[in-house]
Amino acid sequence: MQSPGRRRAQAALWRRPLQLPRSLRRLAAAVAVVAGLYLISPYWMLWELNRTVVNGPTAALGPMVAIESVRDQVQRRLNKEQESCIGEVSDAFIDWIQQSIRRHRGDPLTRSIDLAWLRKRLLTHSRGDKGFWPALEYAFYMSPTRFRVRIGPNAPETEPADDASAPAVSLCLGRGWFRWRVIAVSY
Repeated sequence: MQSPGRRRAQAALWRRPLQLPRSLRRLAAAVAVVAGLYLISPYWMLWELNRTVVNGPTAALGPMVAIESVRDQVQRRLNKEQESCIGEVSDAFIDWIQQSIRRHRGDPLTRSIDLAWLRKRLLTHSRGDKGFWPALEYAFYMSPTRFRVRIGPNAPETEPADDASAPAVSLCLGRGWFRWRVIAVSY
């Protein structure tokens, strides 16, 4: 049998809330804030990208897009033996690639894939001055350093886009040292 004093002590220990040292509580709060900022950072980048596509000049997309990486990912997708962020592509994308190869025989990807092309792709599902933001179908992490975005006609929006028959645009964002950047585009 346990003595009544010992039972009271155990009951008091069970009722007492867990007390962490102040420095550990501050560290836990800092980690929670940093994790929260990290989790919302790709959504913030998408919002910035949307505002720039709608209001800014095409050159302003430069810091947000790793255009060489976009070209490299398309090249990897064409190779089929290399892994790429680009998943399934539409017939329209394949037709566009074939036309680019015929038109620019030397280096079709360098001449065809540029910031103006990307801006045009993002504006295909634009909703007036709201940009592509209302047309977002999917935006979530693939891994801690990759973020998948799908912009398309099937988004729950009452007002139809300018070109509702255009295929959905898929973006892959990659985490750099200081910010997220578009590293792959397909449709």
